[in-house]
Amino acid sequence: MKIDDYNLTNDAKFLISSMYKEYLSRLKDNSPKRSAVLFGNSESIHRLMPEWSKEDTDYTVEELIDKGLLKGHQVLGGYLDITLTTDAVAMLQMSFKDKIDIVLDYATKIKNLIIP
Repeated sequence: MKIDDYNLTNDAKFLISSMYKEYLSRLKDNSPKRSAVLFGNSESIHRLMPEWSKEDTDYTVEELIDKGLLKGHQVLGGYLDITLTTDAVAMLQMSFKDKIDIVLDYATKIKNLIIP
C-alpha cells in the first residue's frame, strides 16, 4: 500500500511524511531504527507543524493512530510515546523509495494545500 491508499486527510499526509523525513534523517545520522521511529510526546510532534494548534496536532495524531500508522498513549493533554509503526515505515518506503527529496517535495505540495 502507498500513502494515498490510506484515505488520510491532507493534514495527516503532511504529518506522516514530515515524520518520515525526520526518520530518514535520523537513519542517515546513524541512529538505530528502534530509536529513529520514536517521536516522544504531543509537544515534539507539534514542533513539526507549529502553524497548527496543539489540539489540531493531537487530532491528527489520533487519526494516524486509528489508521495503524502511529502508536501512542493518550493522556490528559495529549499523547506520549508516539512512534511510527512498522506498517507506516513500509508504506512510506513504498511511497517515497527512502529518498528525502521525494518526501520533501510531497510534504511541500501537501502543506500548500492545507496552508494557503
